[in-house]
Amino acid sequence: MPTMQIFILGLVFFAVVFAGLGAWLLLGGKGAMSGSKVRERLKGVRQIRDYNLGDTLAEAEDKKKREKEKRRDVVRKKAFGDIPMLEQQFGSKPWVERLSARLRQAQMPLTVTQFVSICAGCGLVGALLSVVWTRGVHPLLTPVAFAMFGIAPYGYLSISVGRRIKKFSGQFADALDLLAGCVKSGQSLNAAIQNVADEMPDPIGDEFRIMADELTFGEDLSKVLNHFRDRMSTEDVQIFCTALQIQKDVGGNLTEVLDGLQKTIRERFRILRHVRTLTAQGRLSGWIVGGLPIALGGVIYMCNPAYMGTLFTTKTGQNLMIVALIMEAIGMFLIRKIVNIKV
Repeated sequence: MPTMQIFILGLVFFAVVFAGLGAWLLLGGKGAMSGSKVRERLKGVRQIRDYNLGDTLAEAEDKKKREKEKRRDVVRKKAFGDIPMLEQQFGSKPWVERLSARLRQAQMPLTVTQFVSICAGCGLVGALLSVVWTRGVHPLLTPVAFAMFGIAPYGYLSISVGRRIKKFSGQFADALDLLAGCVKSGQSLNAAIQNVADEMPDPIGDEFRIMADELTFGEDLSKVLNHFRDRMSTEDVQIFCTALQIQKDVGGNLTEVLDGLQKTIRERFRILRHVRTLTAQGRLSGWIVGGLPIALGGVIYMCNPAYMGTLFTTKTGQNLMIVALIMEAIGMFLIRKIVNIKV
C-alpha cells in the first residue's frame, strides 16, 4: 500500500475518533458531569455519616476544658506549693513574688522550686562541661560556665514573656474595640469580657478568659483588674485597668471610655513601632558590642589555646578579663538606655 494511502487512512481514523469524542462531550458530557457531582456529594454525605462528629465535638470540648483548668492551675499555683515549709519561709520574699509573676506571665506550669531546680541543674551541666573540657576545675572558666548555663533558663523565660507581651500588645486594641462593641450592643461588662475571651486568639483570649473565670467565681472587679495588671504589666494594661477602676468608682459612659482607650492605644502602638524602626541601628550596635568580643575571643581560643590561655591562667590576664567584662556590661547598659525610648 502506498505511503500516501496509509497517511490518509490514519487521518480518517483520528478524525472519526475525535468526532465521536466530540459527540459524546456534547450529548452525554453534561449528564456525566452532573452524575459525578452527585457522586461527590453522596461521597461527602457518607463521610459525614462515617465520621462521628458528636465524639469529635466532645473531644474538642474536653480539650478546651483541660486547657482552661491548666490555665487556672498556673494562676492559682503558689511559689513553693510543692514544699509547704519553703512556702512559709520564702513565699512572701520580693524576688520570689517577681519570679512567680514571671512564670505566670509566660504561662509556664512550674513552681519557683521547679524553676530554680532547673536553673541549678543547667548550671551543674555547664560546670561539668567546663571540667571535661579543661580536664580539671578551672578557677575562672568553671564558675563562668556555671553562671552562664544556670542563667539560661531565666533568659528563655524572659524571651517567652517578651514575645507573649509583644503579641498581646498587638492584639489589645482590637480586643478593646470588640469589648466596646459588645457593651454598645447592650451586654454587661462581664458578658463582654467573656465574648472577647471566646472570639479573640491567644494570648489575649487566654488573659480575658482568666478574667472571665475569676468574675464567674464571684471575684470583685477591682481584684480581677489587679490580677490582670500583675500578669500583664504593660502600660496599656495599666491605662485600661485604671480607666475601668475610675469608671467603676465614679461612673460614666463605659462605651466612650473604651472607645477612647482603644484609639489612644492604637496611636501609642503606632508611635512605638515608628520609634523602634528609628532605633534599630542603635539596638544592632548594642548586640554587636556585646557579642563580637566574646565570639572573637572564643574563636581565638579554639584556634590557639596557648595564646589565649594567658588571660585565664595569669593573675594579670584574669584582672584584665574582669575589667573588660565590666566595661562591656557598662557599654551595653548605656546603649540600651539610649535606645529604650518610652512612649
